[in-house]
Amino acid sequence: MNIFTFSEVAWDDKNSFGNTISNWFFGKEWSSDYFFNFYCRSQLPDNSLNVDYYCLTLIDIIKGTFRFKIKGKEFSSNEIEKMRTNQNNSAEIEKRRIDRFHKKKNKWIYYINDLVWMSKIWLNNSFKSFVQERKPDIFFAFAYSPASLWSVISYLKKNTNCKIVLFIADNVRGSFSGYKRLRRSVNTKLLDKCINAADKLYAVSDEMSELYSNIYRRKVTTLYKGCDLSSKLKSKTNNPIIFTYAGNLLWGRDDTLSIVAKSIEKLNRNGVRAKLKVYSGATITPELEKKLSIPNASELMGSRTYGEIKQILHDSDVVLHVESFEEDTKELVKYSFSTKITDCLQSGSQVFGIGPKDIASIEYIRKVDGAIVVDEIDSIQNAISHIVDNNHEILNNSILTRNYAVRHHEIGTVQKKLRDEFLELLKS
Repeated sequence: MNIFTFSEVAWDDKNSFGNTISNWFFGKEWSSDYFFNFYCRSQLPDNSLNVDYYCLTLIDIIKGTFRFKIKGKEFSSNEIEKMRTNQNNSAEIEKRRIDRFHKKKNKWIYYINDLVWMSKIWLNNSFKSFVQERKPDIFFAFAYSPASLWSVISYLKKNTNCKIVLFIADNVRGSFSGYKRLRRSVNTKLLDKCINAADKLYAVSDEMSELYSNIYRRKVTTLYKGCDLSSKLKSKTNNPIIFTYAGNLLWGRDDTLSIVAKSIEKLNRNGVRAKLKVYSGATITPELEKKLSIPNASELMGSRTYGEIKQILHDSDVVLHVESFEEDTKELVKYSFSTKITDCLQSGSQVFGIGPKDIASIEYIRKVDGAIVVDEIDSIQNAISHIVDNNHEILNNSILTRNYAVRHHEIGTVQKKLRDEFLELLKS
């Protein structure tokens, strides 16, 4: 099969998109298949697959319009190392710009972004040749950024025979409620077109599957990441006990981690018994530093490659998944299932979920054998104290969680099922 993937961000195992699709597509099940990717940021990809890329950013399109020549960058996996120094500088500049836009809430840039992609001025012979030469059988993307996504899907529908497969990772339709009226209306209509054009729909959780199935009267299948269960279970714990969080700090997760950090600081008043380590690619602001850098309690560790994160989680005693307790944020993430949860399940460490009731991710962790869940802020301190005071339970709970992961998330089983469903789709 020739599989065409589309994303805003680069296929990088350190971000949620790259980490997720590498989990599904990297393995012996897919060894005879060919992947190519169109993405829209200045970053360079970083994954273990052999992929052909077409990178075209908003800035490329705007500059190209004035030069009467819009052309994306085409390259393959084996060329990335040579490109890395210059491209990483561009990516860092772009990241700082995006952070500024988010901080200052410059809404106009989002309107410009949507209008440029909707104009299809970028959909020229350069892009068309990239796609046509590779003859896609399957198009796979997250159901996100409908202005650009619909432009790609509508072109493929008219000019190829490939099947459209979309993955609903977040309640994007619900998030449009925060947009101004015109942008909300346009994006909702475009997302509706994308969903209705799809030949196969997946979603990140059972709750999300049910929600979108009811909205669109379409079958939506839940698709979880697979767990690599090759690491051995541990025979001893660390001293002090290491709590680790690896993931983004959006949607109020930094506030919940701050409560964890302060709880550990309190626990350590008579000696260091536990530490929190936070691994994230988030920009470290003075505010974030104040929240999460507490001497002898909590430390910001920056980002790491996915391979390093797997080992770090395995070497930890307790791996965290946290959600915000703020009412507005609860609604935003209610149906979502963080792809980092499966990283926790495969780690061989104690899984510890912190967040409000009736959030899909927290309710899922509650079902996992051996996992600990706290769904009230006032209970966080006692739960952390209990884990540290009874650290012999960590190893027993880790065995229970590993057995659960074997039954429900073994990566080879997940990959085979997904590929079989793609092949079945091509027959239909």
